[in-house]
Amino acid sequence: MAAFLRILSIFSYCLLAACLRHLQTTQLGLDPPTTNRLNGESFQQDALVTFNGYQYAVFWEASERNASIRHVVVARRVVGGEFEKLVLGDYGQVEDDGHDVISLGISQTDGSLHLIFDQHDNDLRYRSSTLGVATSPTQTTWSADVLFTSSILNFLPGLSSIDKPTHFSNVTYPRFLDIPRQAQKLIPGIGAGGTPDLLLELRVGRSGLGDDWLYHYYPADKNTNQGGRWVEVGKYLLGVNNNPYINGLDFDLQGNLHTTWTYRDFINDTGKDVAVQAGPNGPENNHDLNYAYSSDGGYTWKNTWGQAVANVHAPTIPSTAEASSEVRRIGNLPPGTPIAPTSPGIVVFGIPKFGGILNQEAQTVDSAGRVHVLNRENGTGVEQWFHYWRTSSSDKFTSGYWIRTPLPLSVPGDPNNITGIVGVIGKRGKLINVSGSSTHKNTSASSERNSGQGSDHGDSGDTLLAILPSNAPSPNNLTTQSSALTILQSTSKGQFEDWAVAWSSAGGCGWEPLVDRYRILEGVLSLYLVNLDGSSDGQGRVVEVVDLQVA
Repeated sequence: MAAFLRILSIFSYCLLAACLRHLQTTQLGLDPPTTNRLNGESFQQDALVTFNGYQYAVFWEASERNASIRHVVVARRVVGGEFEKLVLGDYGQVEDDGHDVISLGISQTDGSLHLIFDQHDNDLRYRSSTLGVATSPTQTTWSADVLFTSSILNFLPGLSSIDKPTHFSNVTYPRFLDIPRQAQKLIPGIGAGGTPDLLLELRVGRSGLGDDWLYHYYPADKNTNQGGRWVEVGKYLLGVNNNPYINGLDFDLQGNLHTTWTYRDFINDTGKDVAVQAGPNGPENNHDLNYAYSSDGGYTWKNTWGQAVANVHAPTIPSTAEASSEVRRIGNLPPGTPIAPTSPGIVVFGIPKFGGILNQEAQTVDSAGRVHVLNRENGTGVEQWFHYWRTSSSDKFTSGYWIRTPLPLSVPGDPNNITGIVGVIGKRGKLINVSGSSTHKNTSASSERNSGQGSDHGDSGDTLLAILPSNAPSPNNLTTQSSALTILQSTSKGQFEDWAVAWSSAGGCGWEPLVDRYRILEGVLSLYLVNLDGSSDGQGRVVEVVDLQVA
């Protein structure tokens, strides 16, 4: 941990648009002694969530009796304090597979915690807490026996009667996202009653042969004794001899939902030895950067020019008068039409196979509605990080245009030279936006503070932070990878070309960094890191939360 706290040239960094100052580093627990990482994968959404004055974290920890068995750990703390943990010891994870992360979602209305875990092409593993855990935290006893009394389900509550092989088998990459108030207002009434406040996205199918689905969570209603339940939105990304890999899902201030993705073509691997991490269907078969947005929570989708490309409404939604008035043909798109690889206008940059684009790197949306993507290509002759961004929808002259620029191979003042070596299959980074306002709004999060309108005129004063782990060999051992971390920043005023070092550390980031997309609202960048440099007592690699003040 000492290596991580060695902050380099911090005073010079404070002259930039976003000054980052170390507040504290807090240990969550020991990372399991597996070959592949089970904690801290780029597609883990989310592992760290702040709500109502508390911060929640999830991670795998090895059993005290048998290190080859891992248990789900859910931790919480008063923001800035020490974590208290509960262990769900009734489930043991045994596969050494880096896909099998834990994803956490929180209903801000009924206070329930939602977990999906240990997923790689297998049946759904879903579990939720009792109500009120997050809305009444001071009245909650932090104990697994009290909070997680329900069993693990292979379906979502409210959807027990739909076809499980179609919806809840071969599941991978579950992602939760809060639905902000502005977006809730845009979601059509479908006869379910109430208003959803949590979104779930997941893949059904395998690498090269899969589709992505969306679901909404409708919180429990004490007035009607209606329990919390999930409603199917539908299949929104269709794979045709391929599968989509999304960089993320984010709402903007107007309530629009944005996603970007690459496709991976299928390669027949019958009879071949396919590893749990990669096989013949590897990232060399990824191609293109695609984009779409939805103005109704994921039911219908448009391309970057505002043309309808999908009408996702699932045929299983309630057949009420209210529902039938909302479920209708959109142009020539009948209900149940997902975005297909051939949908017009979805490709914003054509990138060929073997072109170096990786799956599931990073995405965010700033306060002006500009969509930002971090990924990589080799079209310049070397594998290199690229920043792709979509111009603001409020700009009547350039609305919907996309810009692509490589990150410089060398950034002045970066002791780690973080952009100099980028692996074809290397550690992936993260993006997060800091608004120029005093509240440090982050449009990836749902909050009363960011549910208003975005900037319609002039520059919004946004600062984009790129949190980049080193892909280079360790300077002390060339057979291992460096655990250095650098945070770069660029600004809207500089057209996101003025990349500079905002913060750096020589160590402490042994795998892919994750961020708390909600705590940035309070002006604190919380990082979820796997530190391979060892714990203070020398017990091995640890999972840590590192807090940086944004000034």
